[in-house]
Amino acid sequence: MLASVGNRLAVRMKDVGLVQRAGATILELGAALDARLLNERRPAERMRMLRETTNRITRVANDAIQAYGRASRAVTAELQRPNTDPAAAQAMRLRLDAARAELMAALQVASQRYPPPDAAEKPEIEDIPGS
Repeated sequence: MLASVGNRLAVRMKDVGLVQRAGATILELGAALDARLLNERRPAERMRMLRETTNRITRVANDAIQAYGRASRAVTAELQRPNTDPAAAQAMRLRLDAARAELMAALQVASQRYPPPDAAEKPEIEDIPGS
């Protein structure tokens, strides 16, 4: 019976791996952007680079979120099955939670490194009469 537990969870190991790699990928994207920005002085090109990198970070994070959801549901389902040894599912849960924490830390670094524009920099919209 334990072999079937391993087989059911093994299907989701790719998802766990994807979540585990996402944090490092996000940090690498940020470091690569920083290196490219050092050599670029044109504001429009710097903005393009920033936009491109933030889009890539967003895609990596979204893929990791989807993978986390699939793997988490698999662990939960395995733990709810009767007559199974929960050790494999609990071990996967620990790996998944650690990977999630690393992903969140990488996203926090990225959000501090490349914060959204301040509201003060945005032009104010005047009230439209009669609205």
